[in-house]
Amino acid sequence: MAEQQQEDHDWDPTRLPAIVAAIPRGGWMSYGDVARAAGGTLQHARGLNRRFVRDAVPGAHRVLQADGRIGPTALDDPDRVARRLRREGVRFTDGRADQDARVRALPDR
Repeated sequence: MAEQQQEDHDWDPTRLPAIVAAIPRGGWMSYGDVARAAGGTLQHARGLNRRFVRDAVPGAHRVLQADGRIGPTALDDPDRVARRLRREGVRFTDGRADQDARVRALPDR
């Protein structure tokens, strides 16, 4: 329980827009990558899509499931997400974005 309290203490959702904005065109991050970059856990990652829709976070189309799939509810329009990513140069094989385009760490700002 103390570990969960410490993890919640580190979680800073106000950092999400900057984290997402730093994902370059043609790249993508997983929900878990984004949550961890904001000091959170995989538990925090579960609610990110709803938060991105509610807050209209620019660049949120670049956040995918860890295996590169576009979630069935991604930004309330997964087909639009796929079109935007393809226009940016993200390649998909068997419905999964190329892992080579995955951004796992962002430069310090």
